[in-house]
Amino acid sequence: MYKLMKMIVLAAVSCAFADIAPETEGMEADTRGDGTFLMAGPTYSYDRSSMQGGIHSGSEEWSPEKLRMHLLLNRYSLTPSWDIAAPAVWASTGNEIGDLLLYDLSSDDREKWSGNRTPMMEGGFRSKSYKGFWVTARGIQVDHYSQRTMSAREKWVDGTDYSLFGSNLPFESSVYAGLGYSGHGLETSVLTGHEYLWVMGESGRWIPYHTNPRVEGRIDYKTVQATFSYQNIDFENDAAGESGTRDEISGTVRAAPVGPDSADPLKIGGGVAFRSAQSHGTVYFGLEDDYVVWPFAEFELKPTDRLEISGFGGVNNRDWLVKDSVRLSFNAPYGVKPSVGFKNHLGTTLNPLGDTYEYFDGDTLDLTADGYMQLHRLFFDLRRNADWFSMGFNVAGWFEKGAETFDTTGFVTDGPLTYRTGNMGRIDSWIRGLTGEANVEIRYSDEFSLGARAGAERIRGDEKRFEVNPSEEWVEFKAHWFLLRHFTVDQSLAYRSDAKWNLRTEDPMVIKGDWYWNASFSQLFPEYGLSLTGTILHTLSRDAVLVPNGGYDRTRFYCNISKTF
Repeated sequence: MYKLMKMIVLAAVSCAFADIAPETEGMEADTRGDGTFLMAGPTYSYDRSSMQGGIHSGSEEWSPEKLRMHLLLNRYSLTPSWDIAAPAVWASTGNEIGDLLLYDLSSDDREKWSGNRTPMMEGGFRSKSYKGFWVTARGIQVDHYSQRTMSAREKWVDGTDYSLFGSNLPFESSVYAGLGYSGHGLETSVLTGHEYLWVMGESGRWIPYHTNPRVEGRIDYKTVQATFSYQNIDFENDAAGESGTRDEISGTVRAAPVGPDSADPLKIGGGVAFRSAQSHGTVYFGLEDDYVVWPFAEFELKPTDRLEISGFGGVNNRDWLVKDSVRLSFNAPYGVKPSVGFKNHLGTTLNPLGDTYEYFDGDTLDLTADGYMQLHRLFFDLRRNADWFSMGFNVAGWFEKGAETFDTTGFVTDGPLTYRTGNMGRIDSWIRGLTGEANVEIRYSDEFSLGARAGAERIRGDEKRFEVNPSEEWVEFKAHWFLLRHFTVDQSLAYRSDAKWNLRTEDPMVIKGDWYWNASFSQLFPEYGLSLTGTILHTLSRDAVLVPNGGYDRTRFYCNISKTF
C-alpha cells in the first residue's frame, strides 16, 4: 500500500488538468477518468459520469442538448460527428501498438506484436467564407477495436467491400461533403455522405449499418435550431442470405429557453423531434407504427440570483418523460461558493426516439418496458476559485425505482462472442447510491497547471439485475505545461476500480481495475496558423476487453496536423 501511495504522489508531481483529445469524436470514454467509461468500439461505450446518479449509461438518455448527435439504435453517439469545424484543413493518422512500448521489447514471443494491428485515419477541410458561403468535406475511418470480433462480423458482409479503405471491417468508416452559409445571425449547412458503421444491439450482436446516402441540413438562427436528415440504410447478412433496406427521415426543431428580455426571471422554450422509417426486406430493428413524434417543452426560472429552477418535459401517445432540478447557491467567506440542489427524473423511457424492437433469429426482442422509472438525487457542491488555485467537493445521494434493465431468457455463442435473448424490463425495487468526489488544481500563470481528482461510490439494491455494476473508486492526476511559448505537454494518469457486467453472459464479466496513462505533445506555429500534435493513449493498460463482445483496448498512438485559415 505504501508503494502504491508513493507512486500516486510522484505521479501527481509530474502529471495535469487539461483534456487530452481522443483520436476522434465518439471515443471520449478513453480520456475520461471521473466515473465508469467502458469502450467496445467507436460506436458503442458505457459512459456514466461520477455525479450522474442512476445505473444507466449516459448515452441511453435523451435530452434536448443531444438533438444533433447520431442516434444509433437506442444510443446517442458522437460517432460520426457532422458538426461543422472552424475554417481549417487537417489530417490525422494512428495505429494500435498493443503493449509493445512497455512490455514486449524484451519478449521472445514476438509473434503477438509483429502484426500491424489496426489503424485510424482522418482528413478534412472547411474553406474560408466568400460572401458568407463556404464548403467542407471530411473522411474518417477508425479500425481500432476491430480484430477480436472479426471472425463473427465477417460472416455478415464481404470484408473487402465494407469500408472506404482496406478490409479490417472498421466500426466506423465515413465520408461527407457539403456547403453552408454564415452571416447576419444565420448559420446553415447541407451535407451528404456515405457511411459504414457497426451498431451493437441489445442482443449483443454487431449489426452492419450501411448508409448511402445520408443527407443532413441544419439551420441556426438566433435561439432557434433545426436539423433534418434522410438516410437510406442497407442491412445484410451473407451467412443467412438476408438483406433489407430502411428509408428514414428524422428531424428536430428547437427554440432554446428565452424570456421577453434578458432580465426576465422566467425563460421558456421547446420544440419537436420526429422519426419516420419505412423498411423493405429483412431489417434488424423496428420502430412501433414506423414513426414517432416527440414534442417537448423547457423552462428556466431564476427568481433570485441564488435560486435556479430548470427542467423539461415531453409526451406523446406512447411515452412521457419529465426532468427538473433546483439549485440554491450561497456566498461564504474566502470566496467559497457552496450550493445545494435536488434533481428528479421520471418517465416511461430513457429515450422516446429509439427503436422499439430488435429481431434475432426469428425472435422479437421488445426494447420497451412497462411502467415507469423514477430517479431522485440530492447533492451538495462546494467550490473555491482563485487565480492560482481552485478546489471542489461534491457529495450526492440518490435513489431509483423502475430502472430499465434487460430480462435475459437465453444465450447463443458465436466463436468468442455471446448473444442473448429476452426483453427490456424494470427493476421494481429501490436502488440507493452515495457518491462523493473531490478535486484540486494549482496553476502558475498560463504556463503550468497540476490537478488531481478522487471519488468513490457505493450502490445498494438488486445488483444482479444491473446491466453494469459501476466502478466504486477512481482517481486521476492531470498536468499541463506550456513551454517555450508554443510547445505544450499534457499528461493524464487515471485509475478505475473493478466494474462488472451482469446480463450479457452466463457468468458475470468482471472488468478488473487498471491504471491508464495518456500523454499529448503539441507544437504551435502561430504565424502560420499551424499545429502538430502527437498523442499516446492507454500505455499502462493491457490488452483488455471492457465490454462483452467488444474489442481489445490496446495502447494507441496517433498524430494530427492542422492549419487554420
